Amino acid sequence: MTPPPARSPDAAQSFIEGTDFVWHERFELAEGVYAPGAHDLDYLFEAAEVPLDLTRKSVLDIGTANGGAAFVCERRGAAPVVAIDIYPPDWFGFDAIRAFLGSSVEYVTGNVYALGSLLSREFDLILFWGVLYHLRHPLLALDAVRAAVADGGEISIETAVSDDALGDVAGAPVARFYRGPELGGDSSNWFAPSTTCLVDWCESSGLRVKRTHVWGEGDMKRAMVAVETTVGDPEYLSASYEVPLTASPADHDVRSWRG
Repeated sequence: MTPPPARSPDAAQSFIEGTDFVWHERFELAEGVYAPGAHDLDYLFEAAEVPLDLTRKSVLDIGTANGGAAFVCERRGAAPVVAIDIYPPDWFGFDAIRAFLGSSVEYVTGNVYALGSLLSREFDLILFWGVLYHLRHPLLALDAVRAAVADGGEISIETAVSDDALGDVAGAPVARFYRGPELGGDSSNWFAPSTTCLVDWCESSGLRVKRTHVWGEGDMKRAMVAVETTVGDPEYLSASYEVPLTASPADHDVRSWRG
């Protein structure tokens, strides 16, 4: 599939000035014109070592927000590209940005725990950025994401990590739980694992860690891991009496608790 045509810098600037949704991501809309979000996708793509050429690769972007990562992958030749978030597509302007860019990225409204019922295919590359620490059930989410990647595919996971907050136990496989808005003033942040814990979560879930990149400090410390599925059942199945679980999240209109 041919990537969408480039838009002019003037048109992109006018588009940004005319929007009224929240820009979470910084990514190039047109040559030299970047969306005004705080999260620099150029940095994340470099940290994740995502190839510049994604021709013939299918991509799933989980927690897409403005859709920046999905649109960048499409621009790099990926197809199909599917973006998923719990919000409707107008919440962070995904539908408006898609129309402006002339994009073919598909949007799915849904929850990461329910990927199996929401998707009709597996993906060569899954971007799972900025989501894990927002989840009350991170291991269940990793199980769902593992089931969505194609054989030989890769999952890129980026999350807040609590290494600096843990002091002497920073190197241990432990996670910090946030009952309220202690992390970044956001009460939707629940768990920040140590980097060691993140790696162990992945390995236990049948996701072999290939690369790890850590940056930042304090509450802003982040980690990125690139993982691939292990052969056979996930490790935890041989170490526990647990059986694999799937979730069917209750219907819930996010508008009722987000304004």
